[in-house]
Amino acid sequence: MSRPEVRSKPCAYCGRPFTDRKRWSGRDQWDQVLYCSRGCRAKAAAQRRRA
Repeated sequence: MSRPEVRSKPCAYCGRPFTDRKRWSGRDQWDQVLYCSRGCRAKAAAQRRRA
């Protein structure tokens, strides 16, 4: 038995690919998720504040 295909996309801040998580797909939030981690989300927010 093989595993189902897992969706992935690049992080909007660092560009590193990350995969879909059960909690995002269960709530239909995958399209809204932009960052791979809390750190990338915080760094992007800090960069927006500086600009």
